[in-house]
Amino acid sequence: MSFYIRKSVKFGPKGIRYDYTVKDEKVEMIIRKADVDDAQTIKELHDRSALELCRKDYTVKQLEDWVKYSTVEKYQKRLEIHRTFVAEINGKMVGFVRWNPATNELCSIFVDPDHARQGIATKLMKKAYEDVTSYGAEKLWLYASLTAVPFYKAEGWDYIEQTMRGSLECVRMEKSLASENE
Repeated sequence: MSFYIRKSVKFGPKGIRYDYTVKDEKVEMIIRKADVDDAQTIKELHDRSALELCRKDYTVKQLEDWVKYSTVEKYQKRLEIHRTFVAEINGKMVGFVRWNPATNELCSIFVDPDHARQGIATKLMKKAYEDVTSYGAEKLWLYASLTAVPFYKAEGWDYIEQTMRGSLECVRMEKSLASENE
């Protein structure tokens, strides 16, 4: 599906609402705070996104090792302690972003492969920046997959160092949020 953003952005009770047109059919994207009931869907979206979108940068074995540690129980625990927001289009989850207020780590941002490269991750990131700054944080850090590095660079993140997370080569990155508050 190709999305064409309309000129209006509305703020609804469940979160930020973006209006899109898809081949003259209007669809609605909502960004809302996730809850524990979202754990299964978030896990499935994470696994599908990692397996499909990262295969140009990692081997099948590396990707399978990555997703085997992703369990519903782990996501339920993460949802209790981390700040997580999901994007939905017509009631279907199409992406999520998660950050840890105790460490200021942006832990993950994933978009459904069927909706990749349509601006959803950018909108989720904007929501995360707003949330992080509301907690008084001035900087975020993360471990980016090799696949995601170009996205983060486009978002203004700074390269710190290349490193390993398990069997995955990653890049540690940081972002000052001072420019996001202007």
